[in-house]
Amino acid sequence: MRIFDDNRFLGLLDTRLLGRRLVHLKVTASTNDHAAGIIDNMTELAVGDAEGTIVLADEQTGGRGRFNRQWLSPPGGLWFSLIVKTELSQDRIPAVTLIAAFAAAQALTGLYGIKVNIRWPNDLYYGDRKFGGILSESKNAGTHKFIIMGMGLNIDVDEKSFRPLRGRAVNIQDLAGEKIDKERLLADILRRFEDLYTYYACSGDLDSIFKRLGKMLRF
Repeated sequence: MRIFDDNRFLGLLDTRLLGRRLVHLKVTASTNDHAAGIIDNMTELAVGDAEGTIVLADEQTGGRGRFNRQWLSPPGGLWFSLIVKTELSQDRIPAVTLIAAFAAAQALTGLYGIKVNIRWPNDLYYGDRKFGGILSESKNAGTHKFIIMGMGLNIDVDEKSFRPLRGRAVNIQDLAGEKIDKERLLADILRRFEDLYTYYACSGDLDSIFKRLGKMLRF
């Protein structure tokens, strides 16, 4: 299994801010929790510098989804959390999860031709088999407000790890029929997410994003 190449990822990254500071861990309990710790451990004067940081782990031992459900995160996936400084009101923050799902779906379709279904509000499917999910959490630090956007994608996870899911999970690599370029995929997701999030934060227009989702979205 090839190790994620930090320098190659940063060289491919085409964002203004998001992902420019990378924290790559071999193992952590939860990338969302680690990201929250980064914010907590910064002084009030420096906390704004956390914006755009991405926390990436080769493996999570305590990954979680909505309602604190366990999220299996063995080696072979993309498990990461992004710190986004925000001015969004609390009622507008939940839409960020959908925007992140759309960014991932666009990247997978564009790079590998995979027809993604987005199960409202935060899961990524191919047909009836799940390969990804998003967990967005809000965090305040002094006068700053952040969204921690966590995403998990099964890339080339050992199928033995899927046994508890009884055929309900799938690897993106199997769907694509080729090796997945993790660095390029992550860079593309972040670029698309940054564009979509910036548009939404500036315009407040979620309706046009819903229209672009088209047949991807399932309730």
